[in-house]
Amino acid sequence: MTKQNLAVATVALLIANFMGGLDATIVNTALPAIMSDLNGIRLVGWVSSAFLLGTAVTTVLWGRVAEIFGNKHIFQFSVALFIASSLLGGLANNMVMLIIARALMGIGAGGMVSIPFIIYADIYPNPAQRARALGWVTAFYTLSTVVGPLVGGWLVDALSWHWVFFINLPIGLISMALLQVTYQDQPTTNRQQSFDYVGAGLLSVALIVLLFASDGLAVSWQRSLSLFVVGLALIGAFLAVEARQTHALIPLELLKNPRVQVQNVMMFLINGFMIGYSVYAPMWAQGLLGKNATMGGLTQIASSILLLVGTRWTAHLMARLPYKRIVLIGTMSVLISALAMTFATQSAPYWWLIVSGAFEGFGMGLAFTPMQVSLQDGVRRELVAISTTFGLLFRTLGQTFMASIFGAVLSLSTAQQTAATSGRITTAMINRLSDASTAQTLPAQLLPAMRTILFNGLHHIMLIGLGLVAISFVLNLIRRAPEKQPR
Repeated sequence: MTKQNLAVATVALLIANFMGGLDATIVNTALPAIMSDLNGIRLVGWVSSAFLLGTAVTTVLWGRVAEIFGNKHIFQFSVALFIASSLLGGLANNMVMLIIARALMGIGAGGMVSIPFIIYADIYPNPAQRARALGWVTAFYTLSTVVGPLVGGWLVDALSWHWVFFINLPIGLISMALLQVTYQDQPTTNRQQSFDYVGAGLLSVALIVLLFASDGLAVSWQRSLSLFVVGLALIGAFLAVEARQTHALIPLELLKNPRVQVQNVMMFLINGFMIGYSVYAPMWAQGLLGKNATMGGLTQIASSILLLVGTRWTAHLMARLPYKRIVLIGTMSVLISALAMTFATQSAPYWWLIVSGAFEGFGMGLAFTPMQVSLQDGVRRELVAISTTFGLLFRTLGQTFMASIFGAVLSLSTAQQTAATSGRITTAMINRLSDASTAQTLPAQLLPAMRTILFNGLHHIMLIGLGLVAISFVLNLIRRAPEKQPR
């Protein structure tokens, strides 16, 4: 592969990464408008959860399918699915249709964001070069998260929230075209020709059941507990099947590596807090502070910029410091962010959200790259692809389950508090409060009480997020770093 083709192919993959990051921030910016337009406070968590569930369920599956049919073709197929379902999302006229579209987008994103990491490990075998490449991945993602709130806020204010989905079409087509003319799969004589259908089915059903268990907290804890038990039983059945498979979806050898898997648990936890901040900080700005959609989206800017700073700094630190120490600094920064959001009062100023986001982004930038490199270098070569996708699965699961749980917490808190007002304040009114444009139509004398109701729900979310980050911080203190395997 020539240097020119390598550069262009890398850009093609980075554009897809840019699209994935753009989708996350631009949709989060539009959520208050979506919730108001479609009257969807009960289901708002599913707009994120359905997307993340589709990504989580398929992340590992895409990697295994790519081993059979080739990374290039499967990557392009996943991008095509993503942009087609984006069109469906833009045309949605109710929450159910939107959630279905988001689930399909998540399925496409599962391949769109995971397969490039496998390709990077192949075309950049040197860890230092790969760290720089991953730095560019974060740079493009960060650029998208800077642009996303600005573009998303402008689209919502000037046009409508539907356009935050339509924008994916030209970006995805450019990525597919560039990769088509520059990249060819590396030939291999041991490409896997079988697929673990039973394991894939069990894992998918287990994750779906567990997601419904987390979302069910807002309706019935008994049903939620029952689904949780069923989900754990399915996970047990999945592990039993994998132990007997020749070509297991997730080899037990990987699961039995505690030095690698503790990093996955940490990724689950800090990504759980990250989704809480990225989804609910814009809602905080609009619902509590009365800012418009553009200002709500701007709460993510400091996070995005400091994410880039943290990642670029990490590329230099990795040559001087142990990976574990870099992750320690990163998790400490995220912990400061979580503390800031937890102790924020209802009257906290707008800049408080910005500063908290800055610590969150900087910490995520420091923590992600060394853990991602360790997940690849800490296993033998044959397990690099599955270790990569399995790590991405844990990141996505952290966002998926916590987005669902946070949505359930907000819904339950809102329902309980509005019920205590004897009908003076309704859930529909809280829906309208979350979008500054529709909040203007609400009775002025009830706004303080409504903002208190919304604040209490958001405070509970941030308190849970603090607990997640604290556990991750402790795990990093007591864990042992993975040993680099020979190549």
